[in-house]
Amino acid sequence: MAYMAADNDLEGELLADLAEMERVGSTPGVVEVLAQVDRSPGHDASKGNWHGTRRYYVTKGADPRRIRSRLLADLGPTNTGDPRVLESFIRFGAQSYPARKTALILLNHGSGFYVPPEMLSGGTEKREGRGVVPTQPRRRRRPLFHSTAERLVERPPAHRGIAYDDSAADCLDNQELTRVLATAHRFLGRKVDVVGMDACLMTMLEVAYQLRDHAQVLVGSEELEPGPGWPHAAILGDLTKNPTMTPAELGATIVQRYIESYRHGAEDATQSAIDLGQLGDLVEAVDTLARALLRDFRRAHVAAALHLAWRRTLHFFEHAYVDLHHFAVELGRATDARAIRQACGAVRAAIEGRGARSPLIAEAHSGPRMAPARGLSIYFPAFRNPSVHYQALDFARRSRWAEFLEAYLGEGR
Repeated sequence: MAYMAADNDLEGELLADLAEMERVGSTPGVVEVLAQVDRSPGHDASKGNWHGTRRYYVTKGADPRRIRSRLLADLGPTNTGDPRVLESFIRFGAQSYPARKTALILLNHGSGFYVPPEMLSGGTEKREGRGVVPTQPRRRRRPLFHSTAERLVERPPAHRGIAYDDSAADCLDNQELTRVLATAHRFLGRKVDVVGMDACLMTMLEVAYQLRDHAQVLVGSEELEPGPGWPHAAILGDLTKNPTMTPAELGATIVQRYIESYRHGAEDATQSAIDLGQLGDLVEAVDTLARALLRDFRRAHVAAALHLAWRRTLHFFEHAYVDLHHFAVELGRATDARAIRQACGAVRAAIEGRGARSPLIAEAHSGPRMAPARGLSIYFPAFRNPSVHYQALDFARRSRWAEFLEAYLGEGR
């Protein structure tokens, strides 16, 4: 099920994604592909230049200038940021095309858990490919989501968002997407097998932990995704040849095909598949590290080591997120505080799978800057006063990482 939120500046890229899906199409009773496409009235005039939302059964077609799939419904204008719209699509798929396994792919802009204030400025924010970046424009990429415009204006922005709808000035925030997946869990009678984020910055530990109760596998990128996003034809081709893939095998296939599609270009790229049922050891290790840092970060040599490690770590999204494994490596090297070094080792071991099953099913990256990437990022911003709404996340309530960030970066520090 492809939920294509194209009522924004990614309309052309998402229509190209649909054309890629049509190169393979559905195999009735084996692999069936549904797409719900919400188009923009002002970005792309191709393929009939219709507006509003249409639901398709994706069939094979070779003409990229036309949508050849079978039209199932013309829904008129919708708001892809309204949870009820996505729930309706999932209910339709579950009832009309019941399946043994279900992959829900969200295609749009992404920004991890955080929505920067620049996104509320009415036009000064920049979107790169499938991400939202509050800086000068670079190559197009796929950033993502934020809470409703009203809620963001009323209080400091802090929720991850996805499915941006420019006409409605809305998107799905963190809590809304969790509720949607809980509803999907009920419709299907089981967890969603694969949740794919064809968008930027979504494989954060915080995001994965938020979805753990209602999905088995999360697939997405730590880094900004280039505008073309996933190679959907290659992925669907593999799945059609081997329709008995497990969720983990499909996740690994997406990672492999995605990196292959960018390996010979100039783009930095990351992709990882995460087993959401195997996050416990890693969350426990991060909690232990946070407790050790809370005890010792005010000591001068620990503070110096912490700052040095942060500076050396691979960052994403204007230094708001860090690669968790790389941070643990650099901090372990920089400090002589025994408890912190041991905690860093435990974080690395949990990600690498030493002594426990790693939550990482597959991870790959391309580009020299991405060499330290290991598939999971965590919130550790460069600025003072971290988002107060971070504390509302399940991960923040389960661990003391939010408490450490507040102590280290909060008011008066």
